[in-house]
Amino acid sequence: MDGARLFAAEAELTGRWPHARPEAVVCRIDGRRGRGPETLTYRELDDLIGRTALALERAGVGAGTKTAVMVPPGRELVALIHALLRLRAVPVLIDPGLGARAMRRCLAEAAPQAFIGVPLAHLARVLLGWARGSVRTTITVGPRTLRLARPSPPGSWPAPRGEGDGPAFVAFTSGSTGVPKGVPLRHRHLAGQLELLARLGALRPGETVWSTFLPFAIAAPVMGCASVVPRLNLRRPARSDPAAMAESIRAHRVTGLFAAPALLDGLARHCLERGLTLDGVRTVLTAGAPLPHAVLRRALRCLPEGAELLSVYGATECLLVSAANAAELTATAGDTAKGAGTFLGAPLPGNRVRVIAVTDEPVPYWSDDLLVPPGTVGEITVTGPAVSDPYLGRPYDTALARIDDGGTPVHRMGDLGWMDERGRLWFAGRKGERVRTATGDLYTDQVEPIVNDLPGVRRTALVGVGPEGRRPVLCVECEPGVSGSERRAVLARVREHAPPAVAEVLPHPGFPMDVRHASKIRRPLLARWAARELGEARR
Repeated sequence: MDGARLFAAEAELTGRWPHARPEAVVCRIDGRRGRGPETLTYRELDDLIGRTALALERAGVGAGTKTAVMVPPGRELVALIHALLRLRAVPVLIDPGLGARAMRRCLAEAAPQAFIGVPLAHLARVLLGWARGSVRTTITVGPRTLRLARPSPPGSWPAPRGEGDGPAFVAFTSGSTGVPKGVPLRHRHLAGQLELLARLGALRPGETVWSTFLPFAIAAPVMGCASVVPRLNLRRPARSDPAAMAESIRAHRVTGLFAAPALLDGLARHCLERGLTLDGVRTVLTAGAPLPHAVLRRALRCLPEGAELLSVYGATECLLVSAANAAELTATAGDTAKGAGTFLGAPLPGNRVRVIAVTDEPVPYWSDDLLVPPGTVGEITVTGPAVSDPYLGRPYDTALARIDDGGTPVHRMGDLGWMDERGRLWFAGRKGERVRTATGDLYTDQVEPIVNDLPGVRRTALVGVGPEGRRPVLCVECEPGVSGSERRAVLARVREHAPPAVAEVLPHPGFPMDVRHASKIRRPLLARWAARELGEARR
């Protein structure tokens, strides 16, 4: 799918569907506490997008205008993103949970010309100097949102613009394994993502989609799906209420569910404790981190018979690389528990995945001499339609992440893994989180799953401490409610089953997790904690 086909898909939202099914519900928005949900039909959403686009255009936002958007989930956010895309402006989205300092750095790198936000966001912008040198247009979203333009007939609204392949979106990496980096996406990259999603065959027109990842919820109407926009705690997603999630999914009769592993786990635990089944859910997509087998088992128990669960592998720089279904994950669970790593499935059609020798240095040009044999752990690389442009303002980070293959960009995922004899991909861990011992490297996802399914263990994290981080330590987070005596028994079991190379096993009350999905362990923070606990120092 090229940019023209993305334009055609976007036009469906404002053309055929509003005329063919004007009163069909396309967007369901959960209300705040004490308020019921709100619905938008195709006609109402088309009207809202049109009026918003006109208001933005009159305010000076047009094609190519980079526009920071800091608005909570709701009808305003849905309309704003679609209106910006209709105008060929460039939305800039940043996770609010990154913190004020990181957000300031992200906005400085993105250099937006316009800033749309709620009053609190504008107050922070002024007091903290966010994008002070670049913002020329400011728009406040408040109680009278989207009344910036006087009522006008639909014929005066800006029409979708399909020309060219200019910038479409700026997203930022989660910052869980390094500083957040700005990822510019063009219209063809978004089109490539939609094409890969279509090839996945998981979500079809007519589905009702519930997503904990807001960009996915906002994009669902373009795919012909009705979208549920849930009320989530964007600053602390791990604290999102699983009871409210379950109630929303059941109330909206959701058929397609998209949730990060941690939020899927919380939802599954809640349902199992109360004997609930998510009736009607036919498809579950999970992404953002590898799916632990314990979470897979819990999730399957609260889904109706015949529901499909897919674990999708990708990154902000190239979404949708590969996918594994529940049957494949179950069949490979024994290998994972023996240290093979986490199964990621076969690359999606359109992607070319290759594994190269591990190096921490830039690799300017592709050579087949970089490849490692099947079965050998190396760094995962991807070439495909969704690979983004270079990072914003970070030439060295771009040099570390990209290889030029005759003019085609090859993205280095920063993940380690291996390909089996059937061309399927396995995950071994993040390259920057491997522990380089005197006897060889240890990889997080080839060590942790060996003990993760032991009774009383919620999750573990391999980190390195001491000189150059070469002493492997396994941090252990126990299941909630485990008593002190039980915890000692859990630690003893972990010590017994852990690989001999693990030097220490330490209990931890609750791992620090990434902001976006609450599913990636922030191992650098754990490594510093473990060093303090053991009186070690990195030199």
